[in-house]
Amino acid sequence: MLNRFAPYEDDFEQWRREGYPGVKPETYRYIDFLTAPDDDLSPREGTLWRHQWEAFLRIVYAYEVLGKQVLGRAGLLVNIVTGGGKTALMAAVIAWLRYAHEVHKFVILCPNLIVRDRLQADFEGGKVFRERDLIPQDADFQAGDLILTTLGGGGTSGWANLFSSNIVLGNIHQFYTSNTVGQSNLSALMNGPDFVLFNDEAHNSPAPEWDRTLTRLKPKTLLRIDMTATPERADGQTPDSDLIFEYTVQDALADGLIKTPVVYQPSIRTVELTYTDARTGERRRAEEIDWDEVDRLGLNATQWVTDDEPMRQQMAIALRRLEEQERRAQGRYQPILFVVAVCIADAKKAAETLNHYFKVKTLLVTEESDEEDRRKAQELGKAQKSGQPYKAVVSVLMLREGWDVPEVGVILLLRKFSSKVYGQQVIGRGLRRVRGKNINPSEPQICAIVDHPKLEHQWLWDIFNAKKRVDVSIDDLFDETEALPPPLPKQELTKPHLVIRIPDPDPNFVDEGAFELEVAPAVAAPLRNWRQALSAIEYEPEGIEITRVDIEEVQGKELGGAGWQMHMRHTAIREKGEVYVALSDDALRDAIKARLIEIAEELLDQAGYAPIEYKGTVYQALIEHIREKFLGGATLGASGREQLEFVWRMLPQVKQKVQNIPGLIAGIVEYGDQ
Repeated sequence: MLNRFAPYEDDFEQWRREGYPGVKPETYRYIDFLTAPDDDLSPREGTLWRHQWEAFLRIVYAYEVLGKQVLGRAGLLVNIVTGGGKTALMAAVIAWLRYAHEVHKFVILCPNLIVRDRLQADFEGGKVFRERDLIPQDADFQAGDLILTTLGGGGTSGWANLFSSNIVLGNIHQFYTSNTVGQSNLSALMNGPDFVLFNDEAHNSPAPEWDRTLTRLKPKTLLRIDMTATPERADGQTPDSDLIFEYTVQDALADGLIKTPVVYQPSIRTVELTYTDARTGERRRAEEIDWDEVDRLGLNATQWVTDDEPMRQQMAIALRRLEEQERRAQGRYQPILFVVAVCIADAKKAAETLNHYFKVKTLLVTEESDEEDRRKAQELGKAQKSGQPYKAVVSVLMLREGWDVPEVGVILLLRKFSSKVYGQQVIGRGLRRVRGKNINPSEPQICAIVDHPKLEHQWLWDIFNAKKRVDVSIDDLFDETEALPPPLPKQELTKPHLVIRIPDPDPNFVDEGAFELEVAPAVAAPLRNWRQALSAIEYEPEGIEITRVDIEEVQGKELGGAGWQMHMRHTAIREKGEVYVALSDDALRDAIKARLIEIAEELLDQAGYAPIEYKGTVYQALIEHIREKFLGGATLGASGREQLEFVWRMLPQVKQKVQNIPGLIAGIVEYGDQ
């Protein structure tokens, strides 16, 4: 995204040097309160971090000096890396606007329950205001006076609470007009005082229902501030607000604020494949081929990490990294292995394998999990005190934005990411540094990520700027005191006056067609005849299973710094007996339904629609398609074991073939009821 603040950087710096002319006296006093006593350009220790301070001052400048007509007509966007402290910045803005502008109402929108629960823990009882010392002594309010109401958080809600609270925190879906609760909450806000709106995790906002909610709130919104660590979406859309500040992964690495990501991949020599008839389950023959030849077989990418043998090998690599992290921790905390699966059934299989095959205490968290397991996931870092802490947690995409457990030291990817947003969010779960009394803030910390070359995630590692170093010992574990290579220097704008400002299009300009420009392909129109297109899909019933993988070595790459690469010889996994998850018929039916819902959500996200709003429509179309193609019109409930296993084996093909038809998902959404 284009940084809209860049043309004003020179004026902004002069404004800072001259003592913030043009702002309200109360704003000047608040800035002075946060300023270091010995450096009038820096924040006071214990309040805001340097990059939070920079973002805060740009928000002040945009709001009071430039004004909405110049910048932020739809809102201001702040892009700060995971672990960069967006919540503290939000709290500083709230304290300033209450102190200097007498704003008494603040609304915080977030995309899911995990983000909501984290924000509730930070704001409840004024915790973040006290911890960061954000309220001046001469203010007519204190931290405990900023009353929080969390919608759906177990407490009371309704109009009375929405009117009386200073901070209203809610999931965006609790303001949708498509449900009566959302209509009531919106009505309460629109009948109350004007407010400042925080759109947290703003990359989720380019979806029709979310946009409609923001539009409805606009007449009462004094200022809208969007916050995110990943402004780009999988469908190419971005928030409509003006980007004014960026603090990237590279910036945070240069400042030592986050862990250094290190990626480990196996280097594979040969592969044994077994051919299975998906309809009958009959295994016909096995074939051993060289790694260089596997591409001709067209294997599904996730098979390299979800078939039984490769999954166990990837887990063995990940657990080796966990050993290294435990040595670095020196008993001060329990490092956590975070396993990311593609679907609920694979997550259950991964948790079962870790718990019973590798004997590693593992927590499983999916959409089916109860509140107790979700609470355990949030408190994994505190579980060491119990004497039997979890060492691993397995999830699908439940633990994304808002799940902040700094003890996550190893991430095992058992899925392929096609979305830059989801990929960065998952890696972000391991970037937050572990902090504590016995931990030196400057000691090196890494996040070990176990990947597979066939998942083709190089684009993700490029985001973190992968570098290599050779001739590293292949036998020894990392020494916990080894200094990581220094990160790349932070890139800063040094000559803002040279930034070219792009003017708005001239409405009177007429293109004479003098140049031939390459036009990007148009987005496929929704298929009105989507039912015929879906019914015309043909499937290949034979599948290939990876039954043995010979790994030559494991390669490690450090990301985001001067960089190094290491090679480690692979030790075969000792046979511990077959540990495969055998689901009951009812459990298999549930797994099929859950995976179809996940497929519907993934397809909708790729097509640019809000999954929460349309997944039921797409799911219904997919389940009818499954009945037609694989069950002879029968329902899942009336189907036997053999038919259910056939459907389960065919689901990867279903997703692939459906997403390959342009406009099919859009057609289901737009014309599903016709």
